[in-house]
Amino acid sequence: MSTGGEAVDRETMAAARASCDRCCAVPRFFEDFYNNFFARCPQARAMFARTDFERQHKLLRHAFGLLLNFPKQPAWEPTILARVAERHSRRDLGVDPSLYAPFIDALIETVRHCDPDFTPAVEDAWRRTVRRGVEYMQAKY
Repeated sequence: MSTGGEAVDRETMAAARASCDRCCAVPRFFEDFYNNFFARCPQARAMFARTDFERQHKLLRHAFGLLLNFPKQPAWEPTILARVAERHSRRDLGVDPSLYAPFIDALIETVRHCDPDFTPAVEDAWRRTVRRGVEYMQAKY
């Protein structure tokens, strides 16, 4: 199995992870993310109707960690994202692959507001680092 996409160097991954750490230190980061996501993708709100958001925020933090580490993982199954991809696939939650683009855009918007060191280079690091994991999850739908 190939994880596909362009190679992501360690410095790029480290910049995205450092930004994630800064964002996770902001108390409203996850709440703001979901507000941004639902504003961009109102149809997703119904998928979270019975969600315990305190628990969901912990799951999302873990998922961000997996996405940010995915580019350096070996290219064979199961990957570190296999369980998350299966959970979001049509066989379980049925998260349509088209929802990933607004998810990423909401993420970047939230990072822009929560990371005090945000720059265009930080945005690029996030986008380049999470792209491979998101493409993997979309392919597993």
